[in-house]
Amino acid sequence: MKLFILAVMLCVSAWGVNYFADADLFSAFRHTGTPQVSVLAKAGDECTAIAEKATAHLIPKLEFQRLELAGRKTNVVVRCMADHGFYQNPAWLKYAEPIAARVSSEQHISVDEATENLKRIDMLVFEARPDKPVYWQYSKKADQ
Repeated sequence: MKLFILAVMLCVSAWGVNYFADADLFSAFRHTGTPQVSVLAKAGDECTAIAEKATAHLIPKLEFQRLELAGRKTNVVVRCMADHGFYQNPAWLKYAEPIAARVSSEQHISVDEATENLKRIDMLVFEARPDKPVYWQYSKKADQ
């Protein structure tokens, strides 16, 4: 009987440690080949989640409300990334200017609107790609 109670207590305590501490007891014995997530990706995921939470209560019904929602999400991501030390990459802007000019003439919109549309897409990409520069660049700017 004592052995049974001891086994139950051991199982309950192991479950409690795993449940409440979110501990992986066997991680030291396992080796996974997954690459480490970059600082940019961690900051980006965190900022994207914050932006989603900040705008979750807004339900757009008209087109201008959809644009306002996208603008708010963008603003939250930009401010959060700045808090983490990431700002717009000048190389990305040089890359995007000719594309925005071409898109603006094709879609009959302003160059600024085309640039903003590209920005809203590329600012949510947090991993470097060989075909274009990443939107975010880490830099330590002095507090103003």
